[in-house]
Amino acid sequence: MKNVIFLIVITGILTLISGCEEDIKKPLFEDSKAPGPVSNPKVRNLPGAAIISYTLPNDEDLLYVKAAYTLANGQEVEAKSSSYLNSVIVEGFGDTNEKTITLYAVDRSENASSPVTVKINPELPNVHAVKNTVDIIPDFGGAQYRWTNENNSALAFIILATDSTGALSAVQTVYSGITSGQFTVRGFEAEEKEFGIVVRDRWDNYSDTVKVTLKPLYEQELDKNKFNKVILDNDQSWDAWEGRYEYSYDGDINNFNHTWAGTGWPQYWTVDLGVTARLSRFILVQRQGFPYAHGNFRLFDVWGIKEEPAQDGSLDDWYPLRVAAEPYNNGCVGIRPTLLGGTPNEDQEHLVNGDEFSFTLDDPEVRYIRLVVQETWGLTGFSHFAEITFFGQVVDQ
Repeated sequence: MKNVIFLIVITGILTLISGCEEDIKKPLFEDSKAPGPVSNPKVRNLPGAAIISYTLPNDEDLLYVKAAYTLANGQEVEAKSSSYLNSVIVEGFGDTNEKTITLYAVDRSENASSPVTVKINPELPNVHAVKNTVDIIPDFGGAQYRWTNENNSALAFIILATDSTGALSAVQTVYSGITSGQFTVRGFEAEEKEFGIVVRDRWDNYSDTVKVTLKPLYEQELDKNKFNKVILDNDQSWDAWEGRYEYSYDGDINNFNHTWAGTGWPQYWTVDLGVTARLSRFILVQRQGFPYAHGNFRLFDVWGIKEEPAQDGSLDDWYPLRVAAEPYNNGCVGIRPTLLGGTPNEDQEHLVNGDEFSFTLDDPEVRYIRLVVQETWGLTGFSHFAEITFFGQVVDQ
């Protein structure tokens, strides 16, 4: 008997749920009369897009206006705009050819009006406009790509380089929407080869390929055996606890330097590279065991100088290689992949490989480097890192 009652109860609950789901899916208003069409359409053409304005029909149950169109790849697209607005945006076009857009007024019963067709002529899409600004020049160990994106369009930049078979192939994809973009691809010998780039937008519109043949600038890793310890008057001691200053460049990321807590901010670390060089980049590896935490650097600046610096630690004669404060806006910011959509495995890989920061081709030759730590991942009163490595061209031993 109990089983029969239980079965009846369950059956009743399932029936109730099923009935509720049907009610939820029904329109709040039901009729079979379609609303009137929009009228007086006007077009404002934009890069790869257009704004179509119109006069709405006088229907109390009007819900939205739908624009239907087809992209060059055959994809059918619908753009919708609320009945509280009198315009709709259509976008995703990869050329400036004339397009036909069909507008429908739709009511709360999902009845669609008779269609109204509108012709648009999109302006040059951003994917092509940005491609026309691309400049590719030689850089240390590779090529530097520069472009201007005046409309801050979200684009993908597919970086190309000649592979071992002689074919131009993709080596990396860079995603950017900033006004002045720049990226350097490295890892190539100082031998003439072809580099290129293709720009893609989120609708899979592609630009033509920009190609150039150039010879990368010679790049080498600076010899850490020539590095020398420098302590200026306002530098902190980096020999606190089990940390040692020299562990900064001993080639072992399991060793680290360390300052004492409470020794003031910002914190300074200075080194003599032992040679004068045009620097291309450097890699800073965090102290292992405390990923993205504790005294590992999150925000810091880099200064350089060719001649022996003043002992008082003043930065007056130093050159701002990577500095965040006005007017430079180019400081070093530590990256954690998971905060940018990455995975825990990428966090671990990044922890071991380190943060890489580039210098510019316009930076002067330097021999002394000074790191100015502004903030650590753990907002601590002390700082530490495991290893630092510099790359570039030695100009004076």
